Amino acid sequence: MKKTTPAWEERAKGVKVLQLYGTDLNPHWPRIVILELSADRFREFEQNAPEFDKKYKLFYPESPISWMSTCAKPPHVKGVRPPKKSAAWTVVILKHSGTLAASSACYHES
Repeated sequence: MKKTTPAWEERAKGVKVLQLYGTDLNPHWPRIVILELSADRFREFEQNAPEFDKKYKLFYPESPISWMSTCAKPPHVKGVRPPKKSAAWTVVILKHSGTLAASSACYHES
């Protein structure tokens, strides 16, 4: 795998990807990807992360995700403002050497 300096790539409207693996920062493992997603793309991601991986080539086809934990998000508790339907999301995905992954997300107003 050729090492590079990480850079944001727009894979589709509402989908920006920053791959930190295969770079000077992180040559091999763990595989780390940061996503900037529109509200609609985040809903798509939450519905089926392995299909989202395949569609936007986050890890696929080299090392596809077969299972991902439920995406951790800010809780619905007093003092934490719920996201607007139009809120954009930053998602971090951590994938180990197999095909399993975990993700976490926070919303922000675009």
